[in-house]
Amino acid sequence: MVRGLLLVLLALIFTGTLSIPFVYESQTLWYKTGYDKSLLRGGQLVGLLAALSIFFQILLGVRGKYLEEFFGMTALMSLHRVNGLTLALLAILHIVLVQVPEGIANLPIGVRFWPEMVGMLLFSIILTMVISSQFRLQIGLAYQRWRLIHRMLAYLVPFLLTVHVLFVSDSFEHRIPQTGLFALLVAVAVWILRIKGVYWLKKKA
Repeated sequence: MVRGLLLVLLALIFTGTLSIPFVYESQTLWYKTGYDKSLLRGGQLVGLLAALSIFFQILLGVRGKYLEEFFGMTALMSLHRVNGLTLALLAILHIVLVQVPEGIANLPIGVRFWPEMVGMLLFSIILTMVISSQFRLQIGLAYQRWRLIHRMLAYLVPFLLTVHVLFVSDSFEHRIPQTGLFALLVAVAVWILRIKGVYWLKKKA
């Protein structure tokens, strides 16, 4: 019963998120036609998938008793690794699809394009986390140091994501998309506090 409700909730979140570029169409799309418009819309959809992957990745990283029982520890760690790679690929594809209609050489650099630059910083952090996780031994990074860096960057990611999403697209100027984004943030924050709170209490005991 609980698993069924969880799957329904995930399906609603997935469907609702991917409907945003269609229901709340960005003004950027008004000036595009044909191939360019399709690429730009595809880029927005891929970007939203990447955002959902980030939230999912945080939950997988924090884990908790329920997820461990649902997936199993081995499968959970494997899923975390695979989702990290998927997230990096989605982020790359998002940048390519959004940038091609504008011209690859016409990179959004400067104060005027600060939301895009926040996105590039976010992308750099994601890429750093994925590469350091996949090739930690090859680059000679000690586990404890890697874990500390990974954790610090992980808490920075949702903040940068929120800033990027809210200001890079006017689709999120509407109340419903904004509410959905903040609801996801609150849900993830509550999950983290719940899991970490139990962990800290056990550690003190």
